[in-house]
Amino acid sequence: MTTPAQRNEPQPNRLCIVIVPDGDGDRLIEALGKLGVGSTRVGSSGGFLRRGSITVFSALHESRVPELTALLHREFPEVVEPMSLASLPFMDELEMPSATVVDVRVGGAVLMVVPLDRMERV
Repeated sequence: MTTPAQRNEPQPNRLCIVIVPDGDGDRLIEALGKLGVGSTRVGSSGGFLRRGSITVFSALHESRVPELTALLHREFPEVVEPMSLASLPFMDELEMPSATVVDVRVGGAVLMVVPLDRMERV
């Protein structure tokens, strides 16, 4: 694998943290690989529905962040899924009939971009 310097690319100066549903993790890693973006994947959990998720870390130059953002919008759209209130984790706190069905936004990706002062492979 070649380094950014060997490819004559600017050094990474942004750490991109991407969180996707567990089932989309492999697809995200593959898509990043096709862009020539290295990544590190870790399992995570939490969020509104307490479903499993994957957190992916990638170091990029700021000029490539729009490319990553476009990929996430294109490949990992948020969808609306009908769910019964009884299946939601906070149902016991509400005083509504449990047979009620509500639309919940699921899927998609969360992207956080933070400055990266230094990246070193050791």
